[in-house]
Amino acid sequence: MKTVFPINYDLKFEPDFYKFKFKGREKITIQTKTTRQIVLNSAELEIKDCQILVNKKTIRPKVRLDAKNEKLVLSLPERISGKAVLSIDFEGTLNDKLVGFYRSKYEYKGKEKLLATTQFEAADARRVFPCWDEPEAKATFDVTLAVDSNLTAISNMPVKSKKKIGKKTIFKFAQSPIMSTYLLYLGVGEFEFLEGRLGKTQIRIITTKGKKMLGKASLEFTKQFLSYFQDYFGIKYPLPKLDMIAIPDFASGAMENWGAITFRETVLLYDPKTSSTETKQHIAEVISHEIAHQWFGNLVTMKWWNDLWLNESFATFMATKAVDKFYPEWDFWDQFLISEMTGGLSLDSLKTSHPIDVKVKSPSDVRQIFDEISYNKGGCVLMMLEDFLGEKNFRVGLHNYLLKHKYSNAKGEDLWNSLASVSRKPVRQMMNSWVRQVGYPLIEATVKDSKIRLQQKRFLLENEKSKNGNWIIPISVKTGNNLVSKLMTKSITISVDSKFGWFKINSGQKGFYRVKYDNESLERLGELVQEKTLSNVDRWSLQHDLFALCISNQISLKKYLEFVKCYIEEDDYLVLADIVSNLNFIHGLLSKERFGEEIKEYNKEFFRRIFERLGWEQKKGEKPTDALLRNSVISSLGKLDDDEILEDSKKRFSSFLKAGSLNPDLRSAVYSLVAWSGDKKTYQLLRKMYKKAPTQEEKIRFLGALSNFQDTKLLSQSLQFTLSKEVRSQNLFVPISKMIANPYGKELIWPWIKKNWNKIVVRFGVGNPVLNRIIGTMAIESNIKKEQEVKCFFKKHKTPGTEMKIAQTLERIRINSNFLKTVQQEFST
Repeated sequence: MKTVFPINYDLKFEPDFYKFKFKGREKITIQTKTTRQIVLNSAELEIKDCQILVNKKTIRPKVRLDAKNEKLVLSLPERISGKAVLSIDFEGTLNDKLVGFYRSKYEYKGKEKLLATTQFEAADARRVFPCWDEPEAKATFDVTLAVDSNLTAISNMPVKSKKKIGKKTIFKFAQSPIMSTYLLYLGVGEFEFLEGRLGKTQIRIITTKGKKMLGKASLEFTKQFLSYFQDYFGIKYPLPKLDMIAIPDFASGAMENWGAITFRETVLLYDPKTSSTETKQHIAEVISHEIAHQWFGNLVTMKWWNDLWLNESFATFMATKAVDKFYPEWDFWDQFLISEMTGGLSLDSLKTSHPIDVKVKSPSDVRQIFDEISYNKGGCVLMMLEDFLGEKNFRVGLHNYLLKHKYSNAKGEDLWNSLASVSRKPVRQMMNSWVRQVGYPLIEATVKDSKIRLQQKRFLLENEKSKNGNWIIPISVKTGNNLVSKLMTKSITISVDSKFGWFKINSGQKGFYRVKYDNESLERLGELVQEKTLSNVDRWSLQHDLFALCISNQISLKKYLEFVKCYIEEDDYLVLADIVSNLNFIHGLLSKERFGEEIKEYNKEFFRRIFERLGWEQKKGEKPTDALLRNSVISSLGKLDDDEILEDSKKRFSSFLKAGSLNPDLRSAVYSLVAWSGDKKTYQLLRKMYKKAPTQEEKIRFLGALSNFQDTKLLSQSLQFTLSKEVRSQNLFVPISKMIANPYGKELIWPWIKKNWNKIVVRFGVGNPVLNRIIGTMAIESNIKKEQEVKCFFKKHKTPGTEMKIAQTLERIRINSNFLKTVQQEFST
C-alpha cells in the first residue's frame, strides 16, 4: 500500500559541461499516511544530503541506496503523517548513453560544441533526481536551471525569470501542470529559435546554431496539427507554449515531453534542396504523432505501463488522421497499411509476440514493449474500432474520456466504457478479445450454395504450431456494390447474391486479420485484380495475405508467384511497394539456391515493368508516392545487376560530383548502386562525402551506401567504421541493417555482433533500444545452425531488456529455415 504521495517537485539543477556532471537540489512537497519509511526511485545518483521538514520540525532520515532495484530508502527516526517537505541534495553524471540527463556533441563553424538534454521515458527520470518514477505519481514541477552565461535553458514551461549571477544565468520556469515524471524536460545549450504562434500558444522550432531555417516546414506542420487536434478533441492545448527541439544525438525518433517535444534532427529539419519526399512525409507524421500525445499520454496518462499502448496506438492512429486531413495527396491511409498494418501483422504472427495489454513488472519490461504491438497493432485495432462504432461515436467517446480523466490517469477499461456509453455497442467485450489476447485470426472462407462459411483460428508463421483462438471480429463481406457487415465470434455463415460470382472479405482492410480463400474464389478474385474491379486496398490485401500464407507454408511459392502475375498492369503505390518488398525478401532468402537465378529473372522482369512506367525523372502531375516507389524499384533493379540501371546511376553520380545537383528522391538509390558496382576508390570517396555531408539525412544516405559494396574487405571496413567516433551512436543500426540485406555482407554481421557485443552494451547501456534493433537484424537469417549459435551466445551474455527480441529473432530464423526447406523440395520436383 502506498503511504507517500508527491504533490510538487521544486527542482534546481546546475550542469557542468567540463566535468560532465550535474548538481541537483530538490524540495518535494509530499502527503503522507502514517509511516516511518519513505521509498523513492533513484539510480546512478550520489546523495549528498537529505532532510524532512514536518510540522515545522526538521528530521534527518537514515539513507540507503538499493542500486539493484533503483530505490532510495529513507528510514525515519519517528513516524510522520500529513504534509511534509522532503529536501535532497544530489549529484549525477551528464552521460553519453542517450538516456537520463545526457550530453550531445555537434560541430559549429569547425568547433566541437556540447548541449545537455533529457530523455526520461520510460523510467529514467530517476537517473536525474530522486522521485516516484511511475506514471500514476503525478505532481506539479517548478524547475530552475543554473547555466553558463553563454548558454540558454529550456524546460516544459516558459521562463518566469532570468537572472545573471557571476558567470551563471539562473533560469526559473513557470510551474507545470500536474503530470508524470517521464514527461519532464531539461535542455541546456547554444540554441536558435524559429518562432510562430497559434492563437495564444507560442510555437518554437529550436535547433543548434545555423540550422533554424531548416525548421520552416516543421513550424507549418506544428501549427496545422496543433489546430487539428484542438478541434478534433474539443479541448484546447493547455500549455502556453510548445517547443519542438532538434537534438543531434537521440536514441528514438522523438519524445512527447509536455510542451518541449524532442526530435532527432532528421525528423524535424527539412532542407528543400537535399531532403527527400519520404523525409518530408516522415517529419509530418512524427510531428503529428507527438502532438497527439499532448492529449493522449500527457493530459490523460495510463495508470501503469501495461496500458502504454493507449498512448502509442492513439498517437499512431491520430497522426495518420491529421496528416491525411491536410495532405490527402500523400495517400497516408494507404501508407498506414504499408507501415502500421504490415508491421503489426508481421510481429503478431509470432508465437513469441505479446498481448497489447501486457504485464509489466520492471523498467526493462517496459522498454521491450515499445514495439509493433503497442504502436502498429494498437493503431490498427483502433481503426477497426472506429469503423465498427462510426466516426462520430468514436470522436464523442474520445472527447468524453479525455474530459473525464484530464490531469489524471486512466485504464483501457475507462476508454471502452466511454465509447460504449456513446455507441451502445459491446465495446468492452470486443476490445478485450483484441487487447488481452496475443495474436490475430486467420479467417478461412469456403463457399457452398451461395453461402459463405467463415471460420477463425490464430494465424502463426510457424504454422504447424498454430493454435485455436477466439476473437470478436467485425466482419465485412463485399459482393459487387453490396457490403454485408456482421459481428463474428467463433464462426459465421453469410448468404450472398450469387449473380456477382465473387466476394471479398475485409473489404477496405479495416479489420486486423488475414483471409484464406478456397481455390475457386481466389482464382476469380485474381481476375478482378487484373481488371482493377477491386479497390487498390483490396488488391493489396489479397496479395499481402497470400504472401503470409506462402511464408507459413500454407500455399506454395509457385502459387504465390503465379498470383503475382495478376498484377502485371498494376500502377498503384500501395500494391506495388508491398510486392516489391515481398519479392526482394524471397530473392534475399533464395539467391544462393540453384533456382536462385530463376527467382532473380522473375523479379527483374516484374520490376522492369514498374520502372518503364516511372522512369528516372519525375513526371508532371504524378503522385508524391511515385517518388517513393521509383527509389525502391531503381535500387532493387540495380542489385539484381540490371546493367542499364547501374550505368545510369554512375552517370548521375558523376554529374552530381561535378555540378552538385541530384534529385533528393534518387540519392539513396544512386549512392547505394554506385557502391554496389564500386571499388576501393569509390569506397574512399563515399567515406569522404560522408564526413563532409552537411545534414544528418545526407550522412545517413552515405552511411547506408557504405554497406552496399560487394567486396567483403570493404564491408568489413564499414563495420569497423560503424563503431568509430565519426558515427553517432543513434546511427549505429543503419549500416548493420543495410549490410544484413546485402548477400555479400550478410555473413559478416553475426561474427561482428559476437566480437563487439560487450563493447556495444557498455557504449549504449543496458536497456537501450539500439541493442534490440541490432539483435533483430539477425531475423533475416535462414540457417538453423545460426539459430543455435544466437541462442547459445545470448545465454552466456545475458542482457536485460533483450529477452523478448532474442526469442522473436530465433523464431524468425526457424520460420525462414522451414520456408527454405519447403521451397527446396518444391523446386526439386
